Formats: sequence, structure tokens, C-alpha cells
Amino acid sequence: MTATAQLDHPRFEAAEEDEARSGEWRLVTPLEEARAALHLRPFWTAHALEKHPLFRLEALLRVAQDAARRRGDVYMDAGDIGIGDKWGQVPVPDMPVDEVLRRIEHAGAWIVMKHVEADPAYAGLLREWADFMRGIAGDGAHLLRNPEMLVIINSPRRITPFHFDAEVNVLVQIHGYKSLWVCDPNDRSVVAETDIEHYYGVSIAAANYKPHAEKVAQRFDLEPGDAVHIPSHAAHWVRNGDQVSVSLSLNFELPRWYRRDVYLANRYLRRLGIEPRPPGQSRLRDGAKAATMATARAVRGLAKRRP
Repeated sequence: MTATAQLDHPRFEAAEEDEARSGEWRLVTPLEEARAALHLRPFWTAHALEKHPLFRLEALLRVAQDAARRRGDVYMDAGDIGIGDKWGQVPVPDMPVDEVLRRIEHAGAWIVMKHVEADPAYAGLLREWADFMRGIAGDGAHLLRNPEMLVIINSPRRITPFHFDAEVNVLVQIHGYKSLWVCDPNDRSVVAETDIEHYYGVSIAAANYKPHAEKVAQRFDLEPGDAVHIPSHAAHWVRNGDQVSVSLSLNFELPRWYRRDVYLANRYLRRLGIEPRPPGQSRLRDGAKAATMATARAVRGLAKRRP
């Protein structure tokens, strides 16, 4: 099968009368269980985006070309990747992203296109998902800010290595099959407090793979129509199936004061020789740390504006 033939496979086509014009989001996990799991544990949702014309080959090629014109909105690499590899250690293809996409079946590639919602057609789908997730969050909806849509396209059997993210994330499978492993975000034998502090203060490639993670992770086998919530700071990795995969990573940012600024403050305290309390143990201490970091940013901002 040729490179483009994989994306032209009948699974990528839909009769006009069957095309979904929305994501048709629904919960698989019961609402109260999903609401209690938000930020803490994975849970299942479902969708109908595999039928949507915006995720056919010709549309994805246009998305790739548009994203490449925006600074920093395309990441791609290609190679034989292991679970413990880190971003930046894998060669980057020396060709345009749309050409890598045309060769995706045999490229051993991982392509990420960010801020796809810059296109109004995709922005509408993102708003629909954001409303769905805020409905799940209930009173906690105010924490879910700045939704973003990323399109992820993987070559067959490609691994996405061990990592964690700051965002509230839902991994959405549209075409192809993959297995996802997710660890408990509060398991400090998998991700240490210092790893998270390093993530916010130094590098997003802060996660350090530990073999026992495979024993404690929860596995999800995704097919088209499936979606899984991945909590922020939950270490996870992905192994693609034998087909080209098209997925979405739909994200919310959390407020800086909720976790980021507390971890940054803890990093500074640790460098002073002080063993800080992790976030969540004291609202008073967390609030003071977040306020200190916000004040420091404001002072730096004023200093930069001075003539």
C-alpha cells in the first residue's frame, strides 16, 4: 500500500449522508464518576469525529501546510523510538511537513500540529468539546481555560515516549488504533516532585522513565470513536498499531496559581536548602507561594518596561 493509500483507506471516507457535522460527544464513564476523576484519574468518553470531513487526507494536508506557516506550531521527528527517549533526541525530517505526511506509512514519524483551532471550522469543534468537558467539571469548570486542539499523526507501530503534561488533556482517536498507558499522577515513585518542579522551571522533557511504571500504569486500547482523559502530571506513553494513526490532543490550561506557581516556588525553596511541602497539603501555603510568584512576575514586567 502506498503512503497516501493508507490515508485514503475506506475508513477515512464516509458517505455524505453519514458525515458527522459535530463531535457528538458523550460520556462512557458515568457522570459523577467522571467528575470525581477529573484531574486525578483517566476516564472514557466517546465521539463521532472519525466520520467528519475535516479529518480526511485532503483536509489534514491543508492543516499541515497552515500550521507550518505559524511559528512553532509544527513538531515532527522520525526514527526508532523507545519508551524512555526524550524530546529533542530524535532526528527531525529534512522535508516539509506535508511531504512527511504523504510518506507517513513508512516514515517512522510523529507529527504534531498545534493550534489547529486557528481555522474557524476546527474552532467550532473545539468549542463543542470544551462545553462538553466543562459540563463534566461542574463547579470546577472555572479551572478549565484556553482550550487548544492539536492534531497528531503517527506512522505504524510508532511509540510516543514516556512524558507528562501540565494541561488537562483528552486523547481522541480518529483513525487507526493505539494503546495508551497512564500512571497515577500522584504516584511519586513514577514522577517525583522534583520532576514536576523541573518541568515548570527548566524543561518540559523532565519525565524520567522508570521500568516499574509499566507494572503500575493503566492500559487503554483505543480505536476510532474512543477518547480518554489524561490528568495533568500523569505520566503516560503510547504505542501505535499497525496502521497510520490520526488522533487529537484536546487540552485545557489550568490557572498558574492552581499548580504551576506553587511548583516554581517549591523549586526556588529547594535550591535554598528548604524541603517544601507539595501542592495540595496546605491551601494557605499554596496561596502564599502563588501570590509571591505572581508578584515577582509583576516586578520583572515593570523592570522590563522601564526606559
